[in-house]
Parts: sequence; C-alpha cells; structure tokens
Amino acid sequence: MFRMTRVAGVAVAVTLCSTAGPAFAQRTVHVHTETSHPTAHANTTTSGKTSTPTFIQRIDANPQLVARLTPLLPSTMTLDQAAAGFRNRGQFIAALHASHDLSIPFDQLKAEMTGTDHDSLGQAIHELKPTLDAKSAAHTAETEAKADIKATRPAKPAGTDNDADDAK
Repeated sequence: MFRMTRVAGVAVAVTLCSTAGPAFAQRTVHVHTETSHPTAHANTTTSGKTSTPTFIQRIDANPQLVARLTPLLPSTMTLDQAAAGFRNRGQFIAALHASHDLSIPFDQLKAEMTGTDHDSLGQAIHELKPTLDAKSAAHTAETEAKADIKATRPAKPAGTDNDADDAK
C-alpha cells in the first residue's frame, strides 16, 4: 500500500512539473531600448533608475573646478582624456597636482597609477623620482586636491548650515 502511494505521488509530481514548466517559461518579458523611449535621459538605466554621474561628469558640471584644473593639464590632453582610468575625483586631481608641482610628465604618472600595477600616488612618485620624499609629496598633492574640491563645492542653501560656531 505504501509503495503504491509513493509511486502515485512521484507520478503526480512529474506530471505537474512537466506541464507547469512551459507555462512559467511563457511569461512576457519587456525589453526597453533607447529608441523605444525617445525622451529617455542619458543617465537613465534600462530599469528606469537614474544612474549616478561619473566623477568625470561631476567635474565637467563644476565650472569653478574645471577652471582650477585646466592650468594643471598637459597641453595635449582634455580634462576628460586626462581623467580617464582614474578610480575617483580625488585620485585624479591629486595626480594633476603632483605632476605639476614635481615636474613629472602627467602621462607617465598616469600610466603608473592606472596601468596594470595600479600604483598609489606615493608609489608612482617614488618610481618616477626616487630621490624625492614621495610620501610627503603625495600628501601635499592630496591636500591640494581636497582644497580644490572644498573650494569649488556649491554653497549650501540658506538655513541648512547647522554649525554651532555661527550661534556665538
């Protein structure tokens, strides 16, 4: 009796799986392409969520920061070309400062930092100028980068600054 029930249960399970599988496989899938929505925005993904702008796009959108960085760029590169390959805004701006301050060709510094080894700024400086105090030079360049970012940050709207110093 038990063996008969077990065989019948397995048979029912196999039947359900074989008939239900194709039904589940026939669900409708909607694929959205750029041409299917002519008003699609550049920063919108296929899921409809807005993507975060890249650090290069954020730099390009900040004219004050662009004005500070442009004199540091090699004459043969645009800002976007120079920034390509760096991990983030701070790393890129620090590399620009280090190149400018230490008279290291930017393309060589960039190659050390974004190449296969992915050297830190300090390691890259040490490899290109071994007689310098690379740690100190990297620290100076990183401090300059932070100062550039802070100085060009958009002002906070009135009433949102909660600094305790302002009350004194």
